[in-house]
Amino acid sequence: MLTDDDKKLIVNSWRLVVPIAPTAADLFYRRLFELKPEYRSLFPEQMDKQKQKLIRMFQFIVKSMDWMSEQWRDEVAPEDDLCLVVLAMGRRHDQLYKIPEESYAPVGDALFWTLDQGLGDAFTDEVRDAWVRLYNVVATTMKMGARAGKVSMELKRHGS
Repeated sequence: MLTDDDKKLIVNSWRLVVPIAPTAADLFYRRLFELKPEYRSLFPEQMDKQKQKLIRMFQFIVKSMDWMSEQWRDEVAPEDDLCLVVLAMGRRHDQLYKIPEESYAPVGDALFWTLDQGLGDAFTDEVRDAWVRLYNVVATTMKMGARAGKVSMELKRHGS
């Protein structure tokens, strides 16, 4: 799980990414397609909107990091609930976009490479470890959403 210190590291490092967000999105997708050229076909020809979606999703995730551990009982609107949003995103990635589960590792690699390029010396081992923990939580939750979607579809198919 993420500690409050991890959350602070993520929020503070993201503030350094915000001014270069379009460049970071370019770097991310360039690196992802270098690692996995076959993934290019999973995305639209024009990537501008996709890059904006990527940045907006990271902004949402990082904004959620402002919630400290003692606030876990606070009421959150469903559209602001990180867990619900990420579960739904995992289901969409699986069912609508047909993103393979094995893609999570190279996506993580591309993300960490991008942060290293964009943050330079500010991407310390401590910051990297916090981002790795965050990515692992997000990826695991997305996979849960994908699996829940498959179970739901299977139940509907069998009339249950």
